[in-house]
Amino acid sequence: MQVKMFEVKGMHCEGCVQNVRKALQAVPGVIDVQLSLTPAQAIISMEDDLSFSRLQEAVSQSGHYTLLEIKEQTEAKSVEKPSFFKKWFSHKKSCCQ
Repeated sequence: MQVKMFEVKGMHCEGCVQNVRKALQAVPGVIDVQLSLTPAQAIISMEDDLSFSRLQEAVSQSGHYTLLEIKEQTEAKSVEKPSFFKKWFSHKKSCCQ
């Protein structure tokens, strides 16, 4: 078993989080999925032989999402979104409705 951390691009709301979670949990070999919206990250426990391409395929088929592997723990720090990004999304409807 291995545990890897990924940045998840394209998640904007809790509906997106649920879409990504369901997609990843459906991949054979995925043992556990922990997701957060802020920061947009996934911690995935999986079988050793599970490829990144299988995970990426599942996530991209569930919506406009992309996984980026975080190589080191120091990279896992929260990345603050620019204030214009927050303001733009705070006035929009959920992207998943």
